[in-house]
Amino acid sequence: MSGETTAVIRGRVYGTVQLRHTERGTPAARFTLMQVPREYDRARGQWRDGEPVPVICTVTGPLARHAAECLTDAVHVIATGNLALRDNLLHLDSAQVGVDLAHHVAYIDDTLPAVLAGRVPAPAPRATAVPEPAPRAERRPAAAPAAPAADWWQSPPRRSWDAVTAPSRTGR
Repeated sequence: MSGETTAVIRGRVYGTVQLRHTERGTPAARFTLMQVPREYDRARGQWRDGEPVPVICTVTGPLARHAAECLTDAVHVIATGNLALRDNLLHLDSAQVGVDLAHHVAYIDDTLPAVLAGRVPAPAPRATAVPEPAPRAERRPAAAPAAPAADWWQSPPRRSWDAVTAPSRTGR
């Protein structure tokens, strides 16, 4: 569609991410992104925060599910998409949303630590002597353990990560 303005917005999620489904069952999420521009104050010789600019972000499809699961209040994100002014509010129909790694550490399924993934970490081998380093060509990362068999999307949403990071009471 011509006349659309593509933009990249950096800011913080403000409030909660609302997840809904269309009549056809397509997930759609909406959240407010607060962008705070930095301005240089020449009188004081330092940077300061400008007036916050709220941007209503909308995402659809699998991205909506991921946003609803991963994003919470005050998380720094970078979003790209088509920017439009509707009813004196900026709206971003997002094509991509990601956690801003300048402010947060993010894990993906393959790099999630065992403790956070609900797996028992492998015991550390006992070191009796300092082993010689393997030649560079032979150093390969170990394969990650298999993910739990339960369907993650069908499980109830977590209220916080405390349930995942707290020691297991079931003896797992």
